[in-house]
Amino acid sequence: MNKGDALAAIRKAKSSHIKWRAFAQALIAGVEVSDDKIPKRHTECEFGKWYHGIGKKHLGHLESFKAIDAPHEVLHAVYARIYEALHDTEETVWAKLFTNNTERNRRKLESAQALMVELVAISETLLLTIGMLEQEVMRWSSNEKEPSTNSDIE
Repeated sequence: MNKGDALAAIRKAKSSHIKWRAFAQALIAGVEVSDDKIPKRHTECEFGKWYHGIGKKHLGHLESFKAIDAPHEVLHAVYARIYEALHDTEETVWAKLFTNNTERNRRKLESAQALMVELVAISETLLLTIGMLEQEVMRWSSNEKEPSTNSDIE
């Protein structure tokens, strides 16, 4: 993978992450979003598929690439908590008896909104980390392919 191809792939993956985050934020705003638009597992979103697939194959040896994994995984863990907060169907009988639907929904939304603040902060960290990878690749010479010992990489 040459410099241009690597940068294009990184930017497309970054764009996929930004789109995923927008869907997560829309969910909090009350917009119906299908589950396939915002997968809970970090290996199932478009960014995760790229990261654990072709990205890892071509860029996995770079420290800036490796630094992406942890914030990306944490991001999805926080999103899973948001999803659970909004879709909690396992409320206790007591909660159902002593609070009305409006109050329960308000609490769910407040909980999800608080978690969304955390998710956005993690997302910003992830974007900065992706930016570091992008900067590292930008330092490659124009025709340079990524340093690799694997001769089957194009």
